[in-house]
Amino acid sequence: MMKKLLRILVLGLLLITPSQAEDIRDFQIEGMSIGDSLLEYFSIGEIKRFDDYDDLPSNMKFRIATTTKKKFNKMNMYDSMTFYYKPEDKDFIIHAIGGNLFCKNDECKKLYKEIKNDFLKEYKGTESVHKHPDDKSGKSITTIYTIEIDEGSILILYNSMSKNVKWVNDVSVEISRSEVDEWIRNKWGLGLK
Repeated sequence: MMKKLLRILVLGLLLITPSQAEDIRDFQIEGMSIGDSLLEYFSIGEIKRFDDYDDLPSNMKFRIATTTKKKFNKMNMYDSMTFYYKPEDKDFIIHAIGGNLFCKNDECKKLYKEIKNDFLKEYKGTESVHKHPDDKSGKSITTIYTIEIDEGSILILYNSMSKNVKWVNDVSVEISRSEVDEWIRNKWGLGLK
C-alpha cells in the first residue's frame, strides 16, 4: 500500500515529465509554472496573507512567500508551497516555486529516491549533503539533488530533522530561474559567502 502511495505521489509531483520539458517554464508544480502570475491562482488578499521572510536580512530583490494546504485548500499534492516573486511586481510573476511534502523519515527517504531516480532517466545532476543551517546541534541533515536546466535549476531536497528543532521531515521539489539561484548563492543580495 505504501509503495503504491509513493508511486502515485511521484507521478503527480510534476505534471510535465522530464522527457517532455525543454526549458524551466515547462515544469509545473500544482499546475503552476515559472513565469505564471500568482494572480491566476490566488487573490491579492490571499497572497498578502502568505507567510514571508521579509524580516530576515536581504536586499529584497525577491520576496519569499509560503502557504500551506491548511490555509488555502488549493493544493492537491503538496502540504505547503513556496513562491519567489519581486516585491514591486503588481503581476506577482513567479520566479521560483517549490512544493513540500511532510513525511516520516523512512517515507521521506523512499520518496526522495523515487523522485531523484525519475529525473535520472533524463537528466544528470549532483548530490550534496549538508548540516541543516537552522539546527545549531548539527544533527539535522539536508540532502540536495541539483539539476541545472536552461535558464534555471531543479532541486530535489530531503530534510531529515532532529528532535532539537520544531520543523519536521520533508521532501521538496523546487524550480527556479537562474536569477533566483544567483541571488540565493549571493546570500540574498547581501554579498555574504
